Amino acid sequence: MSRLLTLAMIADGRLAPQELKALHRSGLLAVLRVSEDTFDETAGELCQDLLSTSRNREPGMVDIEPETIDRLLEEVQDPALRATVLKGMLEIARADSVIDHRERRLLRRAVNAWAESEFAAAL
Repeated sequence: MSRLLTLAMIADGRLAPQELKALHRSGLLAVLRVSEDTFDETAGELCQDLLSTSRNREPGMVDIEPETIDRLLEEVQDPALRATVLKGMLEIARADSVIDHRERRLLRRAVNAWAESEFAAAL
């Protein structure tokens, strides 16, 4: 969950201070039972992993592979947690008053992946 929230913050290629403030103001971490220290550590690890495995040659920039996003989305199985995380991702993306096309792509991928699995589970 922390990694998905982090992806929502960095999907547009930068971490806007408003996004981090929005996360902390929302109380989402408490709802998810994730401490701020755990979130910060997980976010840092994810950023380092993405930087070390990115195929993008531009220093400091990453390409987030769709497979990576899908793998992270699959880690959240509970429908209620999915809804909470998705709401948090949307709040983060809207925090700087601009939803970048990369943020929209991430949100759309989450909605599609989780909606499909919910539909399949209902069958």
